[in-house]
Amino acid sequence: MKVFHGTNVRFDRIDSGKCTPDNDFGKGFYVTAIKQHADQRAADIAERFGGEPVTMEFDFDEKYLTDSSFRTLVFDAPCREWVEFVMKNRDKTIAKPTHNFDIVAGPIANDRMRRQFDRYEMKEISMEQLLEKITYREPTHQIMLGTPAAIAIIQPDNTFISKTEDIITNMGVALVNNFKMDIIEAMKIIYNSETFMSLTNKKTGLFERPWIEIYEMLKKESDAELSVASDIPVKNDC
Repeated sequence: MKVFHGTNVRFDRIDSGKCTPDNDFGKGFYVTAIKQHADQRAADIAERFGGEPVTMEFDFDEKYLTDSSFRTLVFDAPCREWVEFVMKNRDKTIAKPTHNFDIVAGPIANDRMRRQFDRYEMKEISMEQLLEKITYREPTHQIMLGTPAAIAIIQPDNTFISKTEDIITNMGVALVNNFKMDIIEAMKIIYNSETFMSLTNKKTGLFERPWIEIYEMLKKESDAELSVASDIPVKNDC
């Protein structure tokens, strides 16, 4: 599913070191499946700290909420255990971290709920009254990714881009050296090839193969163009 994160600056890598500890589910990177929540969060942060509202989108596979390789905790709705968990994480007098879960998912204790939390903490209302007052609010949703392994689930993967760029660069240099053409002409041959189309389609997996192998594919495909290029005399500026 698509999940969203509201902030005031776009980034390429998630830095868990910038996460603060006293949030609903503890220290971690938070996303939500409800885009409006992320949009509002982005607007609030930009208003408080400057910058422009930015809502970033990530892919999150729901299978990880039940994956046994992760320590997960999921609250389907506000309940006594959720209230106690949130209050413990928000309590600045308690040493952090308060738990060792990789992933926690559940409702957001938003500003409209916090007043009721305060009333409960001051013993103005009972737990039953608190749950009654917050259960019928509009649905909210958040997922906390609290460990490097959990964050890696949605961490932008730059491997494909970097490998593809390296392969294209190597092929361009090889064309220049082997066929005595300029780099502009070499890149035109690459960009107009079926090899390039396959290379830049992540699903083909071509970017995982050695660049020289892909270069041989390119040469075979572009044989006619390369034959013409090799027959053109090299200009001598001496």
